[in-house]
Amino acid sequence: MEAVSNARREGDVDKSKAMIAEMMKLVGNTAFGRSGMDMSKHKEVKYESSDKAIKNKIEHFTFHGLEELNDACEITMKKRRLNNKNSIHLSIAIYQRAKLRMLQFYYDCIDFYFDRSDFQCQELDTDSANIAFSCENPFQDCIKPELRAHFKEHKYDWFPRDYNIEVAKFDRRTPGLFKDEWSGDAMRRVFSREVVETMVFLILMGLRLLYRSASRYKVQTRVSD
Repeated sequence: MEAVSNARREGDVDKSKAMIAEMMKLVGNTAFGRSGMDMSKHKEVKYESSDKAIKNKIEHFTFHGLEELNDACEITMKKRRLNNKNSIHLSIAIYQRAKLRMLQFYYDCIDFYFDRSDFQCQELDTDSANIAFSCENPFQDCIKPELRAHFKEHKYDWFPRDYNIEVAKFDRRTPGLFKDEWSGDAMRRVFSREVVETMVFLILMGLRLLYRSASRYKVQTRVSD
């Protein structure tokens, strides 16, 4: 992690090393993706042209799929043996610590320093948060008056240092600190079909439970009468 951060800092200072900085960013991201790879989804692909060989492959218990080509068939087979040599605990730790940091930021920073009438969380991802505030400069104008001194004391636990240019550039590449990447007046999101169907299902289930509880209340009142 330190090697990736230092390489990206060097890329910010020396533009000739910008490509190296981007490559190191890729190296850091692949540590998560490679260690969390699902080896059970790996398949073996074989090509056969004789009818007998194709039939044998189809009847085998590891057969997964077939695609006809011009003079042969591309046959996909499941692997009989899997060697789970990836350090999956590394990807789990990275993912869970990132989620934990986002929850800490929301509850220990935003929800602690701001009144809930002054902000609304629009979207929370593994490493980003889209939050709507009631004022243009939320960390100056919207913080609770009794906690402003506390925020100034602990500000750099959450955000990069900004009292000079050098430390600001250094902290910009420090993992765990939050940076303002974009600010605007509105947010528009496109939901996938699965998300919409899930939301509709949850709403219908909530209405169904509400209807059941209301029916039980009516029955109890009639019996008591």
